Amino acid sequence: MCTNRSFSVGSEVGKLRRVMLHHPGKELERLTIDNKDELLFDDILWVEEAQKEHDAFADLLRDNGVEVVYFSNCLAHVLREKEIRSPLLDEVLALEAHDPLLASGLKSVLMEMDPASLAEVLIAGLTKKEAVSLLGSCRSLVLRSSGEYDFFIRPLPNLYFQRDPYMFVNQGVLVSVMHYPARRREPLYAKHIFQHHPYFENVQILFGEEPRDTYPYTIEGGDFHVFSPTCVAVGMSERTASGTVQLVGRRLARDAGIRTVLAVDIPKHRACMHLDTVFTMVDRDAFTIYPGVQKQMRIWELNYDESGDLLSVEESSDLVDCLRKNLCIDRVRLIETGGGDPIAAARDQWNDGTNTLSIAPGVVVTYRRNVVSNGVLRENGIKVFEIKGAELGRGRGGPRCMSMPLWRESL
Repeated sequence: MCTNRSFSVGSEVGKLRRVMLHHPGKELERLTIDNKDELLFDDILWVEEAQKEHDAFADLLRDNGVEVVYFSNCLAHVLREKEIRSPLLDEVLALEAHDPLLASGLKSVLMEMDPASLAEVLIAGLTKKEAVSLLGSCRSLVLRSSGEYDFFIRPLPNLYFQRDPYMFVNQGVLVSVMHYPARRREPLYAKHIFQHHPYFENVQILFGEEPRDTYPYTIEGGDFHVFSPTCVAVGMSERTASGTVQLVGRRLARDAGIRTVLAVDIPKHRACMHLDTVFTMVDRDAFTIYPGVQKQMRIWELNYDESGDLLSVEESSDLVDCLRKNLCIDRVRLIETGGGDPIAAARDQWNDGTNTLSIAPGVVVTYRRNVVSNGVLRENGIKVFEIKGAELGRGRGGPRCMSMPLWRESL
């Protein structure tokens, strides 16, 4: 167990010492064939098996010296205080577009819940049937016109992908603005945790508190890579807007010591959901990449001064040269998913073969089922820890997606 309470992420591959996870729970039991698309899932998970797989993932991290912090525990902690609980509930219920009578009634009963139960409701959701059992009837049009199993608070089944709602960089954190409505409450909870939990009292919120830090200026953590204490990459994907990059870049330069932001334009479709869907760092000089995506990438280097003023914007024509220059290394190794074989790559990519979590330089966690890609990583000198992901992977996210580093050792 780590006793140091500092928070610092200055790379993608420094030894991982502390991480935030969310243990899958009742919210996944809410998935059905009828709502899975709206909730951004391709399939319905076997929840108990997914929980076992997630427990094994957390145990592997602990066995390698990583302190595991759970998101739901942090949320329950801040919900102890009614002066925090009240405005949070106001925001949650406003996002559900309830009429005043229903919102007021729901808030009254939710305010009286114990913190752990309320945290579960805010994550797992609340149906009309469950709400009526707590609230009784009221003269609400929403209540009277809703079906018995309609959600009055929608579930957050994507929350076990902790990479996306926020991003730690150096000693600060960016709170995300999510692209799809199904995930927009996740950063709200994260912001309240970072603002009010004593565990995070020394963490500066770099993005997410100002009026402009909202939709449509979207940014999600899967598109954010910390290459060094002075250089980050931001993917411009279907979920991160290009207009957000310079808003974030200015803050990072002014408040977090970042001098270079690499804006990486990738295809805007689900197969390339985030930058880390097709590209992740696995060692000081090595990256795994989905074959063919390199030719579709466009990269711009944005250079800033310490005041946050933008000094230059230059398009880079070569990914390898750009990485070599900005990481100050002599060589860059690109390790292709599936060993470059298009069929093996496509199969492994469906199971997040490129989405690796580095826990130390040249040491990664991957899904066991990506046999070809894992073998290629080993052939390139990367140590691979494998976890089961038959159920977790149905959500279309790998070990990197499921984890948010809070502290990495400096390289």
